[in-house]
Amino acid sequence: MEQTTIRDGYFDTLQFDETNKQLHVRFSTGKYALHYEVNKFDYIRLLSSNNMRSFYENTISRKYPPEMIKI
Repeated sequence: MEQTTIRDGYFDTLQFDETNKQLHVRFSTGKYALHYEVNKFDYIRLLSSNNMRSFYENTISRKYPPEMIKI
């Protein structure tokens, strides 16, 4: 699983499991979201976006509704 540390005030870390097509998102608030059936291209677009928060909220979360996980 590929992990990227962001720590931009919104995200803390992003993890992408290419085998299971899952995007794991840990927010700076401590909340944790899991997105299923995520296309790797969309994950790459998220990482390369000029505004990751906007891309996440407007593309990722709408296309792949999150399951919020209690940790």
